[in-house]
Amino acid sequence: MKHNFEQRKQNRIENAKAQAEKNSLLSDRQYSAAQEIASYIPMGQPILVGHHSEKRHRRDLDRIHNLHGQSIQSAEKARYYEAKAKTIEENTAISSDDPQALTKLREALKECEDLQIFMKEVNKCIKKKDKEGFLKLPGTSEAKWIVVNTPDCFNSKGFARYKLTNNGAEIRRLKKRIAQLEKLEKMETSESEYNGVIYRKNVEANRVQLIFPGKPAEEIRTILKKYGFRWAPSEKAWQRHLNNDGIFAANYALKAIVANSTLNKQEPAKVFTLLNKQDNIAA
Repeated sequence: MKHNFEQRKQNRIENAKAQAEKNSLLSDRQYSAAQEIASYIPMGQPILVGHHSEKRHRRDLDRIHNLHGQSIQSAEKARYYEAKAKTIEENTAISSDDPQALTKLREALKECEDLQIFMKEVNKCIKKKDKEGFLKLPGTSEAKWIVVNTPDCFNSKGFARYKLTNNGAEIRRLKKRIAQLEKLEKMETSESEYNGVIYRKNVEANRVQLIFPGKPAEEIRTILKKYGFRWAPSEKAWQRHLNNDGIFAANYALKAIVANSTLNKQEPAKVFTLLNKQDNIAA
């Protein structure tokens, strides 16, 4: 969340590393336990059917088999959490929870726009065979002029059309995200109550939250999960990201909850009218 983004990210990394270490140690213990049991059985010793040792022998073999399986599962979990920690550390995606998200998005947008201009200018120079004009562009050289004039596998020179198209799509995506976050910045935290359920747009946390007076019934929890809400113990709320999808999901979830007999204390039509007046974040 915005108010503790870096701390939460670091906590996730540390938790993943702790889980990796825990499962790695557990895997070693399980393997060692299996080996210890196996050490009491002479190499190549068959099960003596009918002998008093038969049951114990079979039991020990089952334990060895199970411990080896558990050891493998724990090792796989350890690898999963190691990869998870690495992914979180190396993740360069711009999260809306990041307080610097707008600044980073604007920087990314400028880079994309500069690249778009550069690619178009390069293609113009190639089309006009204007080497002098190309060399006036930033970051160009004689060697790069040779490179951009070398035909690709489709016998095309310069920047391919798909690169311009993809970069243009990225520019539009970034502009849309910036517009949404700019509108979010102007919003203030607000809340309303429907049938005892608090509906909060928590701008500081960047979450749309549904807060119940107690633990919701199972059918209500099913509705919440269906619409993408997850329980957050730290906030004591069912929540998801504060964006258009989150607001729409909250509206539909509340309508479904109100329609449910468990909380049907208020006229559903009245609640539906109130919910339909909710603003969206689209620019």
